Amino acid sequence: MVQRRSTAYDDVENFPNKFTANFLFMMNHGESSIPRINEGTKAEYARLMQEWKPLKTEGDRLIQTAIPAFNQLAKEKGVGVLFVE
Repeated sequence: MVQRRSTAYDDVENFPNKFTANFLFMMNHGESSIPRINEGTKAEYARLMQEWKPLKTEGDRLIQTAIPAFNQLAKEKGVGVLFVE
């Protein structure tokens, strides 16, 4: 899930970092010319994977159930639909 609201440096104050920013920080932490993945990075990866599970479940629910239901209702009302690729 991407935070589309983060567009400027002051957004840190307005919109606190969430999963995407934390995951990218963890990934970048191990990048170097000689990458080393330490125990702290491994622990953070495990924590983030636990945090990801309910987010993925909610994303799947939206794509498989909520969006099709919304699209059906919108069609019935004569309004355009949401496209998921």
